Amino acid sequence: MTARPSRHRTAAALCATVLSVAVSALGTTTAAAAAQHPPFTRPVHPHTVDCRAVKCVALTFDDGPTRYTAALLTTLEHSHALATFFLIGPHALQHRADVLREYRDGDAIGDHTVTHPHLTLLTLPRVHHQIEAAAQQIASVTGHRPVLFRPPFGAWNARVRKAAGTAGMAVVMWNVNPRDWKHHDPAFIDRAVLARVRPGAIVDLHDRYATTPPAVPRLIDVLRARGYKLVTVPQLFATSGGLRSGVVYHHGPGP
Repeated sequence: MTARPSRHRTAAALCATVLSVAVSALGTTTAAAAAQHPPFTRPVHPHTVDCRAVKCVALTFDDGPTRYTAALLTTLEHSHALATFFLIGPHALQHRADVLREYRDGDAIGDHTVTHPHLTLLTLPRVHHQIEAAAQQIASVTGHRPVLFRPPFGAWNARVRKAAGTAGMAVVMWNVNPRDWKHHDPAFIDRAVLARVRPGAIVDLHDRYATTPPAVPRLIDVLRARGYKLVTVPQLFATSGGLRSGVVYHHGPGP
């Protein structure tokens, strides 16, 4: 005669079965969640562009992120183009998803202070605070301190350069400025950039205005038709010695 299993053994077997099903379901749920939310990794761009031999241009955007940044990022992603973003610290905290998107896309991220003041009117400790506090705010989102700094209004002096150098950042200016903060017309912005761009150019734009992102698709298309490679600011200088903290840069190398 076959012995009947005890009630305790039967209950234990039932619990084991339920646990097994639960673990299996959890594994399925976790795998699905992982597929929806991939690990936080930065894409690798293995091919270094030699901007001493290739026509390069760096599109840069100040004052973001804002409500217009997402549309701009969509354009860059669809065009497989990279850019450099100079972020205001509190904006980075308010629009974390856009900052993470910039980072994951491989765009370069720089510091553009906390409150966007005229730094040349401030004392050295206050300049340092504007740079350092914004750097910490940006790093709290990306996990990395920025090594690029752009002074608001392009206003810099010895104090600003010293503070940037102390913070470990290069001062990145520009040599092409369509003044999109004044001319809210995508066609005008395109014409102004394309009339002035040269190999090694750093273009100053803003993602705080609704009229700037619509100018970017045509700008990318025409620049590429002219033989330009769109790069980040660090890529622009990668093969010519790189960027040094405390040094001011207005443009990169060209062929």
